[in-house]
This record gives sequence, C-alpha cells and structure tokens, in this order.
Amino acid sequence: MKILRLLLITAGCPLLAWSQITGTVNGLDNGKTFPLAGANVFWDGTETGTTTDQDGKYELPKVNGHNTLTVSFVGYQTQSKIVISRKGTMDFTLKPGVELEGAEVVGKVDATKVDVTKANLSYKIDDKELRKAACCNLSESFETNASVDVSFTDAVTGTRQIEMLGLAGKYALIQRENIPFARGLNANTGLTYIPGPFVESIQLTKGLSSVLNGYESITGQINVEFYKPETAPKLYVNAFANQGSRAELNVLSALPVNDRLSTAVLAHASNIGIPQDVNNDGFADMPTGSQLNFMNRWHFENNGDGWEGQIGISAIQSRKVSGQIDYIESDAPADSLWGYESEGRRVELFGKTGYIFENHPFRSFGIIYDLSYQDHNGRFGRRFHYGEQQSAYLNTIFQDIIGTTAHEYRTGFSFQIDRVTDRLSTQNLEEPLYNMERTEAVPGAYFEYAFEPSPRFTLVAGIRSDYNSYFEELYVTPRLNVRYSVSDNTTFRLGGGRGQRTANVMIENLNLLASSRIMNFQALAILPEVAWNTGASIVQDVNIGNRKMSFTVDAFYTWFDNKVVADMDLDPNTAYLISSRGSRSLSLLAQVDYEIVKNLDIRLAYKYLDAQDQFLGGLRQSYLIPRHRAFVNLAYQTAKQWKFDATLNWFGAKRLPITESSPQQFQRESESPGFFTVNSQVNKAFKNGLEVFVGVDNLLNFRQDDPIINADNPYAPYFDTNFTWGPIFGRNIYVGLYYTLPDKKE
Repeated sequence: MKILRLLLITAGCPLLAWSQITGTVNGLDNGKTFPLAGANVFWDGTETGTTTDQDGKYELPKVNGHNTLTVSFVGYQTQSKIVISRKGTMDFTLKPGVELEGAEVVGKVDATKVDVTKANLSYKIDDKELRKAACCNLSESFETNASVDVSFTDAVTGTRQIEMLGLAGKYALIQRENIPFARGLNANTGLTYIPGPFVESIQLTKGLSSVLNGYESITGQINVEFYKPETAPKLYVNAFANQGSRAELNVLSALPVNDRLSTAVLAHASNIGIPQDVNNDGFADMPTGSQLNFMNRWHFENNGDGWEGQIGISAIQSRKVSGQIDYIESDAPADSLWGYESEGRRVELFGKTGYIFENHPFRSFGIIYDLSYQDHNGRFGRRFHYGEQQSAYLNTIFQDIIGTTAHEYRTGFSFQIDRVTDRLSTQNLEEPLYNMERTEAVPGAYFEYAFEPSPRFTLVAGIRSDYNSYFEELYVTPRLNVRYSVSDNTTFRLGGGRGQRTANVMIENLNLLASSRIMNFQALAILPEVAWNTGASIVQDVNIGNRKMSFTVDAFYTWFDNKVVADMDLDPNTAYLISSRGSRSLSLLAQVDYEIVKNLDIRLAYKYLDAQDQFLGGLRQSYLIPRHRAFVNLAYQTAKQWKFDATLNWFGAKRLPITESSPQQFQRESESPGFFTVNSQVNKAFKNGLEVFVGVDNLLNFRQDDPIINADNPYAPYFDTNFTWGPIFGRNIYVGLYYTLPDKKE
C-alpha cells in the first residue's frame, strides 16, 4: 500500500529532467519537427556560445549574471528564452523566417546512425527510417536494419518474432520510453502492440545495456520513443491498405493547454477482413482480425520550481482468427475443423516525475512508474491457452557528479512485481496440461559510474543487486562498457556482463501448439534463465571526396548458464520443454553506409550467426536461424521530394527439426534452401503536409509452397506448422498516405 500511495502521489506530479544546460534545437516545417545541425546557441550579452551537433543537440556552461539563451539559424526566426538557474534542459523549435535570396543551407541527417557519445554500440533510428517500411507495427519496421532479424514463428498464428544476436527477441529488453513493455505475456508479441506511426525514434543498443534499466537485457535493448505532447504535430494521420485485405488508420493530435501543460492523443485501428490461401493448402496464409490502440498522455513543465513530468493511460485490444479456411468462414465451425483464435487486452497507467536541484545543475532526481494489466485467451485446435498478468514497476534515479563532469554517477532502487497465470488445457480435461501461477516481487538497487576524462574516452561500470521472491534468489548483475576514439573517424567499443530473466514457458512457445505435438515438461526445472554476453565493435569513417563512408564491424558472444529450450528433434509428435545448460550464440556483422552520389544512399551488410542450443541429443544448431544473411538497401530522394527505397535480402540455409523417424511423406530436409526477397517503396511529399506512398513486399513473389506438414489431417499425428522458413503469402502490394496539418505561420 505504501508503494501504491507513492505511485498515486507521483502521478499528480510532473517527467524526469536531466542534469545540465543542454537541449535540442529543432526546425518546424509543415507541422513536422526535425533537428537543426549548426544552429547558433549563445547567452545574450556575452561571447559564450556553441553550435548544435548533427542531432540538433547542444551543451553550454552557465554564465553568472546572464539568463537569456538565444538560438538562431539561417532561414528561421531567432528565438530567446529566459533560463531559470535550476533548470537543466532547454529545447527550442524554430519556425521558418524570411527567405534570403542567394543563400543555400545544405545539411543532411542520417535516418539511422551510431550514437558516437555512447560507451555501448547504440543506434538512433528516426521516423525517416521507419517510413521506408510503411507497414504497420514495430515488428514489421526493421526490414532495413541489419542488427535485427524478423521472422514468422509458424504458418498459422502470424506471429512475427524479432531476433538479435541470433537469439529470440525475448532476450532483448524492449522498453517504451525506458519503461519495460514487451515482457511476460508480451515477450513475443509486444512489438505488434506498437503502431509504427506512433514512434518518433528508436534507440537500439547491441549487447548489454545500462544497469539502470534492470537485469533482463541479455542481447540488447530497444527503447521506443512515442510522439509526445510537446513534439507531436497538431494533427497527424496515416492510412494504409494492402493486397492481403489489411486496412489501417492512425491518428495523432497534440494540443497545448497553456504554457506549462500540454496533451496528446494517439489512436490506431487495423483490420484484416478476408482470409487468403495463396498456396491452396486449406489454411489461411495470415490471420484475419483487428486491433485497437488508444493512448492519452499529458506533459507538465514548470520552469519556476525545477519540476517536470508526464502521465498517461493506454488501452489495447487485439483479436486474431486463423486456421483452416472453412473454420474461419463458418458461423458455427464443426469440431473437426482446426482453428486458431487469439484475443488479448492490455491497459496501462504510466508516468515520470523529475526534479532539478537549485544551484546544482548536474544533480537531479527522478521517478518512473507503471501499472499494467493484460490477458490472453487462445485456441489452438482443441487446446486452449489462458494467460493473465498484473504488473507494477517503479524506478528511482539519482544523478550527480563527483567533483567534475568527468566523473558522473547514477544510483537508485527499483521494484517490479508480477502476478502471472500461464495455463494450457483441453476441451475435455479438467486438470490443465500446464499451469504456472506465480507472484514474483523483485526489489533491487543499482550504482553506475561513468568516467569521461576527454571526448575520446568513456568508461561506464555498473552493478545492481535484486532479490527475486519467486526463486528466493539474490541476483548480482555486473556490466562494463568502454569506448575509445583513436581519432574523429575511428572508434572502438568493448563491453560485457550478465543478464537474467524469468521464462513464461507456454506463452513464449505458443507456436508449438500449432501442431499435433504433445507437450512434455518432465525435463523442465523451475529456474531463471541466466546468460553472459560480451562484445566488441569498431566504427570507421572514411572521407571519399565530400562524402563520408562508414564501416561498422561488431562481434558478440552469448552463453547461457540456463535456458528454456523447445526440443522438436527427438520425436516428431512431441515437443520437449527442457532446462538447458550450454546454449550459445556468436554474431558477426559487417556493414557499410555510403552516399554514392548526392541523395543516393547505399547500405551493405553481411551477418554470420552461429546459434546453438543444448538439446536432449546434444549441442546442435538452433532452429530457423540462418548462419548467413546479407542485404543491400538503396535510398534516393529528389529535390522535389520524391523518395525511392529498395531492399534486397538474402537468407542462407536454416536448420529444421529432425523428421527422420516420420513416415516418408511427412519427412523434410534437414535444412531449408537459401532465398532472396526484394521490397520496394516510392513516396511523394507535397508542400501542404501530404505524403503518399506505394510499395511492394516480396517483389520477386518468392513463396514456400509447403509450410505445413500433413495439412489435410490437422488432428492426426505429424501435423506441424513449425517448418516455416520463408514467405508464404508471396507478393504484397500496398498504398498509403501521411498527412501532417501545417503549422500556421505567424
């Protein structure tokens, strides 16, 4: 109850503000904001000033006796603000001013770039990159990113699973604005609950992230920043439709209430109404169904007393229906038909509160909190899954320096509590086949020290300790990341540490139920999943003429002390869920980014993955993870706002479950063939805030013809949909638009 009272108190308070006179300078054009690189920022009446970097960010020391900060940029209106001494950040948005004859400002902000200031390998992805893959939720938005792979888990449920460093997305910490999001019941499907048009930017970290964010990160972190009341357009509309009968509408609207309070509403609706069966196997190629999302968020800023904050509510409802076409189209399907149904709900209250200490611009205190409820009802033929999760999250953060800004630290405590039900049953069996009900309370504390004696060197060392009431175990999580820039063009990074998580066994393996396999849990121990990760990278920039070529090479190795593994090799009619020790993954990535000619960008990438799991029969290659993957992305933009994008993907062979003991007609090769896919899109932006696009996924129309084994007899032995290694639907043409309400010029 004390924690609940604290959450209620802070809900009425004002978002976490950080430590010094820093900020961002954005330009505003047609209601859309974007960073201004090279803007002048200075204290009035002094010669103290600076310019913004390529992200529009600046940092400026305080000057005694002067509190008016002014920002100017060619072609934009100059803006001044009075800065209260205890205020640590100040952001500016400049409106277009008088156009100057004969003056041309040339600048370019990369849609995806490495954050050069971070000790770990972190990428910032903005909405320009997300618009290259116009559909639809975040699980479908990484087609042009080499660090994240996306695949379907099976041929029925339509679940897209991301993979990082050769491991499933559940081993990455996926957050919405530094609040845990895709975890527990959301572990495999949480990204489908994030509409792409809601996203302003993404910070993607490879390897272990900060201990501030918890202990669950193993392969990396994906932090998603939604549009906020202070940054969202007054009105933003996105509409989409594709050949597979998918229709989608997203609407965002921001409204300033007064000079201190603002609000934003974000709404999403999508629907797939017509089942498709391109390969004529009697099963739908993708589920029908709908999803509704609603979020209302408020931002408060009080320059007079050092407080800043936000609070919001969110609600999501999702429904899917798939399986045999006759099951989907029948009003009262016969029990002999095989059907898949999934329905989930999620409601959430979240917020942040921060305070900057007076006369101590580097000292701040913040609170992040979240209350959520979600559930899942699923049908897989004659088996049923029920999941429920109630969660509360609290994280406190205190930040300061030790003597000088070369020594910074962050410390605080956190608390996470989950009440989870994860149950599998059948129609005629009262006792469930699997039932996990647990209450897991995890109080923890952390300390992180950052040493940055010069812009070329950063060391971040952190440790946290958490007590897990369910396992009755104390977790100690050490992490270390180091960055060293030999020159302005060469940066090395090295890092490593430990991570752990609690597996939700059934909800994370629902794809196994899309088969006739019996679930066997006899070799499953009640243990946390524990892993270690270490990695190194080099980023090398080479100037060729007036253009920069960037090379990135990274290598990460992950090994598990314990991992929950689904073994489908031993028996084609049984799935063994086991606690495995010794699973591992090696990931090597080489990437080149270059502007070939003006406004024509190319991205080349090759990735080698050696992911292995310790199965009952020994150490073998993990299922459906290609050892080799490569892609080429070309992006071109004209002066008249035409945008062209094309991506060629190559996927190497993937290991499939062993079927040697199956009857010959149900046997499959041990590996899939390699294959290519091509995605392409054309956008046209107009001056009135309208942008239209048309594109095609899988332009070459490559399809896997037989993804389902024994599709004619889904209730008989050997029925299995878990051999999906390539596209099922084939070519998919889509159209859509974005509309941003132009800001009226004064």
